[in-house]
Amino acid sequence: MKQRMKFCVHSHMNSSLDSTIMKRTLFAAIFILFSGLIYTAEAQFEGEISFLIHNPQERGDVTNLDITFTKNRIYIGSNSSMDVMTGLSTNGILVRNDHQDFVFMTGKDEALKIAKSDIDALVNLINRFQGRSETTPSSNFDWEQHVVETGNTRMLNGYRASEFVLNREDENEYVSVWLTDEIKVDWGLLNEAWQTTGSRQVGEDIPIELIMNRNSFPLLIEAYQEGKPVFRAESVQVNSRDFDRSKTEISSGTKLLGFTDLMMNMFRQRR
Repeated sequence: MKQRMKFCVHSHMNSSLDSTIMKRTLFAAIFILFSGLIYTAEAQFEGEISFLIHNPQERGDVTNLDITFTKNRIYIGSNSSMDVMTGLSTNGILVRNDHQDFVFMTGKDEALKIAKSDIDALVNLINRFQGRSETTPSSNFDWEQHVVETGNTRMLNGYRASEFVLNREDENEYVSVWLTDEIKVDWGLLNEAWQTTGSRQVGEDIPIELIMNRNSFPLLIEAYQEGKPVFRAESVQVNSRDFDRSKTEISSGTKLLGFTDLMMNMFRQRR
């Protein structure tokens, strides 16, 4: 059976670094990220980066994740079903910065198109029902205390990467992130969505900017407990030449559903 993963507002990193929680956190980090930043066109990476996500301590349950970048769009595809929220599951998400919307692939010839403004309104509604504040919290994360640049470097898929270590509150837990400054991407709507909706769903300070920012890109992320790796997201291929650009387009004949369809489906499943 394909592994199902919680994706967006319901999935966040907590003190346990077991593989399921870490997978949820990675996808959440990919889907809703950071502050709106401006990038120069010449710095924009165009291509496809493929990841394998798994727990090295366990056999099986390997998730394939492909991220395709073009000038104004990002496509995130997985071999596992991603549960975005109640009433919405997908194995592919298209972020269209040029249209200010997200397109969730819900079937072979069907997709759900939601404007970024509608997502903001929906999350605000959910927050009110759950008693959460609608004000974006200020970050209290202590970078100097918890993030260390080790000075270690290595080549990953032809790119030089440097290691940064995120030390957790529990001394037996830490996360190793290998970043390359040779790949820079424009996260667009994902950046804005983190500020307006994503950061309010997190119960603790998480330095998402360490993983994805305008100056570098993560090629390897490993979480450790008591010295053993319990989660690994490793890039296995970086293709900037002959990648499939059509992934960032909606194929002809695809039936596009809207925000009203999502709301109706959510209410049906809550009955």
